[in-house]
Amino acid sequence: RSKYKGSYAARKVLCGRVVDFSFTTCDNFQLEQWFTTLGWRDYFTINAPYYVELVKEFYSNMVNVSDDCENLEIKTKVNRTLITFDDKWLGNILGVPTTGYRFFETKKWPKDPKLVLEECLRVFYPNENVFGGMAKPTNLLGAEHRLLHHITATHILPTSGGHEKMSYQDLYIMWHVVTGKAMNLPHLIMKNTLRPTSKVYGALPYGMVITKIISHFGIIVGNEVASRLDVGDIYNASSLKRMEWKRVYESGKGTGWLNKEGGRRKRRVEGEGLEEQGEAQRVSVMT
Repeated sequence: RSKYKGSYAARKVLCGRVVDFSFTTCDNFQLEQWFTTLGWRDYFTINAPYYVELVKEFYSNMVNVSDDCENLEIKTKVNRTLITFDDKWLGNILGVPTTGYRFFETKKWPKDPKLVLEECLRVFYPNENVFGGMAKPTNLLGAEHRLLHHITATHILPTSGGHEKMSYQDLYIMWHVVTGKAMNLPHLIMKNTLRPTSKVYGALPYGMVITKIISHFGIIVGNEVASRLDVGDIYNASSLKRMEWKRVYESGKGTGWLNKEGGRRKRRVEGEGLEEQGEAQRVSVMT
């Protein structure tokens, strides 16, 4: 007998991603510095087996039991064991702080007089005529910002959609990352975890994170075969090459990355050769 609702059977589990910081540092990217400033670095090095069936059971039984609109408390049941946690507890498990902004909204910009949309856009589109309603295409981003957007859309707030445009939420997170402004990552993860429960279809994010939560509660996995990250789930030089960037050496400047089509490419939906992650059944190993 299945331990989760039938509607969850066909839903894909997104495992998460890993950032190869040895690559980003060698290429003079600031990603490691940015994430270290926020206290998030360890979150991007989680590389653990995850269990698809347990993750689906976790989502199928999950509810927010907090009476407070500002704070969340998630309750669920896995293998007949009750799990309850808030953002502080999740922060301890992931080793990340629970201070800072907690704005969560994909379709509109926050009403904050200190946060001017056009100024934030200018950080990522310095050579464009920015305006509030612009499409925010990712093919106009520089190499490091392009990589940061991919990391945001696959590991910070994973979605099952494409990566050809930035959402307002993506922009909000990326701006905080590059400026070193604190954000409550555990709160955002919990918010994003609750989203799929209100939908009939759609992927289930945070496979590795949820497995860490389950393990922390001492829940026995049983006979399920563990799934692991695929090589395409690790961000490194190959990732940028699949996004059609090439590494170049310039005298006096060192190594850099150049868009293969000279920067301004035709807009198109990216497949980018990065297979949609979370094909959890594809790479399995016995525990």
